[in-house]
Amino acid sequence: MKIGNMNGLPWYLRFGIFAVIALVIYGGFWYFVTSGTRKDTRELQSQIDNLKKANAEAQIASQRLSEFRATYKNKQEELAELNALLPEQREITKVLEGIQDRARMTGLSLRKFSPKDDVQQDFYSGKKIDVAVQSSFSGLRAFFDQMAHYQRIVSITNFEVKQLDKQALSKTVEARFDLTAYYVSSEKLQKAATNQANQPAGSSPAAATQQAVQQQLVTPPKNN
Repeated sequence: MKIGNMNGLPWYLRFGIFAVIALVIYGGFWYFVTSGTRKDTRELQSQIDNLKKANAEAQIASQRLSEFRATYKNKQEELAELNALLPEQREITKVLEGIQDRARMTGLSLRKFSPKDDVQQDFYSGKKIDVAVQSSFSGLRAFFDQMAHYQRIVSITNFEVKQLDKQALSKTVEARFDLTAYYVSSEKLQKAATNQANQPAGSSPAAATQQAVQQQLVTPPKNN
């Protein structure tokens, strides 16, 4: 169709023809000219998606790292608590010396302080001492009170007390008892740590060990 003949066409046909031509030109421009840009856009969007995924994974890893640090700190505190309650075997001599010092400070005269066979349990051990003392009843009660509030875990069993035939102001009674100072060996510490790793979260080896011996804590003697 010649251009001159288009003047004889109705206006709406001419409009339709120009519209089709415009669409063809626009389509060719969009396909050929912008194809590179669209490709770059898709690649950039893919990179953005990958970065978002990596960022989400990094946030999860950061959260897990924070949780691990908190758990590690709690385990350190539990170990410190356990060491405070139950000294290691190499420290038991100092604990016993501290008990002897407290006995003398409360006015007890040590007549006997003889080691006996150790008490062996799953996660802890006990150094049992055969003790005989002379003192006033108030001094003996003060010593028992100190043992009840002692930082270390100790127990007193097989308690016997009687009045002295020859009494003095600071010596009115004679008492005999078994004193057990609890401690933990490095092997049992390792065993407790292994068992702790297999226990549900939130359980405490220090609390478990303390509960295991809490029935044997010292209580002041009754007045006979």
